[in-house]
Amino acid sequence: MRSVLAPSLSLPLAAALLAGGLTGCASRDEAAGRPDLTPYYDQEISWGPCSRDQDKTIRNETRHAGGAPECARLTVPYTYADPAKGELRLALMRYRTKDQEHRLGSLVLSSGGPGESGLVRLGARGPDGFSKAGGRYDLVTFDPRGTGASSPVRCGPRGAAGRVGRNDDEDPGARSGLAGRLADRAKDLEECSRRSGPVLPHVGTVNTARDLDVLRAALGEDKLHYLGYSHGTRLGAAYAHRFPQNVGRMVMDGVDDPAPDAKRTALARAAAYQKALRHAVEICTRRGDEDCILGSDTDRAMENVTAAFDRLDERPLPWVNGRTLDRETAVTRTMGLLRSREGLPEAPNLLASLVYHLPPGESAHMAEEEAARAEGGHEGGHEGGREDGRDGSAAARAAVACADSAGRYTAGQVAGAYDDFADASPVFGPALAADMALCTGWPQAGDDGSHDVAAPRAPKILLHTSEFDPATPVQWLHRMARAIGPSAVTMTDTGGGHSVYGSPDAECVNDRIDSFLLDGTLPADHTRCT
Repeated sequence: MRSVLAPSLSLPLAAALLAGGLTGCASRDEAAGRPDLTPYYDQEISWGPCSRDQDKTIRNETRHAGGAPECARLTVPYTYADPAKGELRLALMRYRTKDQEHRLGSLVLSSGGPGESGLVRLGARGPDGFSKAGGRYDLVTFDPRGTGASSPVRCGPRGAAGRVGRNDDEDPGARSGLAGRLADRAKDLEECSRRSGPVLPHVGTVNTARDLDVLRAALGEDKLHYLGYSHGTRLGAAYAHRFPQNVGRMVMDGVDDPAPDAKRTALARAAAYQKALRHAVEICTRRGDEDCILGSDTDRAMENVTAAFDRLDERPLPWVNGRTLDRETAVTRTMGLLRSREGLPEAPNLLASLVYHLPPGESAHMAEEEAARAEGGHEGGHEGGREDGRDGSAAARAAVACADSAGRYTAGQVAGAYDDFADASPVFGPALAADMALCTGWPQAGDDGSHDVAAPRAPKILLHTSEFDPATPVQWLHRMARAIGPSAVTMTDTGGGHSVYGSPDAECVNDRIDSFLLDGTLPADHTRCT
């Protein structure tokens, strides 16, 4: 039996159907004593132009999207164990392939975060931003529960849930005052439960993986064809663990840690950013003194760069458009360039501006803008969430990350780990130390259920990470492959950037992922693109 859901439906679907006299249509789930989820799986999606959507948030998220995207809503329960507790409606977006005659189905995209809007990310890239995939698939994405236009998590009015607050005259990574800043942040967190309503206990990767399977069915697909970037790789792995029989062609790019721990994960990321910074400097120094303003000695150049960041603590630089460049902004901009495959070659220009107090070159400025557009049109912080939280992503990031982990660190433990972060990266470590405190004081308990991603019965899954990826260190690729098991096929490349499939400068990666998505042809395990 198939039912069509009215867009304005607000009662739990199961209860509404029972009220309508359909009690004789019991499902196998009901017979087995499990909740009947048939109404969710049988719903039909009603697509329409995003620009005409009734929801202002959806219109806002897609206002800069290229092409002609369509938007819709998908209804899912707060908890799959008891749908009668209520439901929420996920925001969806798609680009239909122009070649409907040779269409391979729907390719569901998850762009990372957590806490990031899938609608914003897909719109920023557009229908042609995923190499050849959009030529054969309808590209479909969504705002995960608790994010964007999908019942977003809301916390303090200053958006401080996902970061450690600071005073305007204080170095955001300084050891001094860290415990006090954590205490101030705890006051903001007290509002999370009140402002977020019933969604807060039900965010997290496990429930979002269940949502993915409802989306697969609503799209009319027997198998989920899936492309996950960054945190989206953890989501894909969680799906493969729970629904191995429904996995189609699944690609993970920029592979996340399958079992994150706030301290270990943040330290690994700090070291990866330092490694990527040195790689960017070497791109320049290998050209020699005449062609590299940083010189030809990589070690000396790194010393100069580190000293330049340290000077910004006391003396911010005059910058473009009458602004000043402090350390926090310089770190944020450098991280953005290191994440961007296209922006990476311009990172030395920005670094040279810091070292020699020069105004940034036009090419470096354009590269920064391109990197920001690739991340959704904002000037971003580090991977995992915006620094300022103005778009709500900081609260959503914290909600998902803390739902996915039972571990919590005290303020004293965070302050005590400062030297470990500074050792891992003199440039980025002090700023990333605060990530260890992401769940300190979070009002909702978490669990480690999403850490089990073993999927031995799933078909082959293609995993890729660049060797100089700063946001998802390459060692996480191998951790994830071991956790998934024999279904995992790994691929690396010798370049930098984060989640590079679709980037013009990633031809080898694009070709191999295209071959898998379009033809089902996998590269050999442990393939290395050079």
